[in-house]
Amino acid sequence: MPHIHLEYSENCRPDGSFADLFQQIHSTLSKVGGIKLSNCKSRASCQKDYFIADGDPSHAFAHLSIRFVTGRSDSIKTQIGANCMEHLKLFFRKQINESNLQITVEVRDIQLKNYHKHPEGTLTSQQ
Repeated sequence: MPHIHLEYSENCRPDGSFADLFQQIHSTLSKVGGIKLSNCKSRASCQKDYFIADGDPSHAFAHLSIRFVTGRSDSIKTQIGANCMEHLKLFFRKQINESNLQITVEVRDIQLKNYHKHPEGTLTSQQ
């Protein structure tokens, strides 16, 4: 916890490594959200099957989903989302000017009662 998932269309061209991007996102979560770095889990998924708007092949997307246990204020979640948007804009900076790239960030709470973790006793609201 938290879970960070970046989905992006196959025609996206990053300007860096996913490891560097995820390190920046983890740092934001730690500094802004008080989340332990050791609990951050990130992954990227390239979507080969997608259709955007009218199907024009210049359309592209990147969507970052961040989920963590409820307990942070809306202002903290807003700041996390804004910081992560800036990280993504830098990560895809060349493509932003060359195509119809849409970037979105969603920060969501996970209800503690509906989330299970092993090892037992390691799940707190500061995850």
